[in-house]
Amino acid sequence: MKNAIKGMLIVLAVVALPLSATAQQLFDFNGQAIVPAAVGGTLSMYSVMYDPAPQTTPLPLDFDNFEYTLVVSGAILDVNGNPQSYVGGVLTIYEDAGTAADFANTATFTDGTAILVGSFTSLNRIVFLSTGSVQGYLDWNGGAWLNDIAPEDQTGWAFLAGTNSRSPEPGYSEIWDGKVEPPTIIVDEDLSSFGSVKALFK
Repeated sequence: MKNAIKGMLIVLAVVALPLSATAQQLFDFNGQAIVPAAVGGTLSMYSVMYDPAPQTTPLPLDFDNFEYTLVVSGAILDVNGNPQSYVGGVLTIYEDAGTAADFANTATFTDGTAILVGSFTSLNRIVFLSTGSVQGYLDWNGGAWLNDIAPEDQTGWAFLAGTNSRSPEPGYSEIWDGKVEPPTIIVDEDLSSFGSVKALFK
């Protein structure tokens, strides 16, 4: 009976391991963008991040006690077509327990701790009348939490957003509603292996 119970517990533990890795992981944001009018101009975007439940964030974020902002800066318009192509550009995620983000004051989006900083490897924008989309890829290379992501998981993250130019905040060109997500699910390094699960019942 003891061996049967052990076997059942091991099976249940092994079945549970992949379940934790099946939930979609993403950083969810909604913000306002300033789009350049000509080649050589700079794109910027200021946004507030939200809990993506029932999905999960790639790293644990404390939405109850902190505000998280996601800022795109320094992307230079290289090709002004449809799609537009941008070069360079940095994406930074900030954690702040103080001043609430205010679109009338962009400094309120960058006055927290930079927990993740990434560089765009590509960034393109397509417009369909008043709506459109943005797609790009980035590699994380800085921030206070960079080492919480394994080196092999720091590259190739997708940046995706829908855009709308009908009713942006004053001083902005478009509303961006989007997400940043890893190419594969990031599994907690503390997640037990099959061997360590078996060892628990010896």
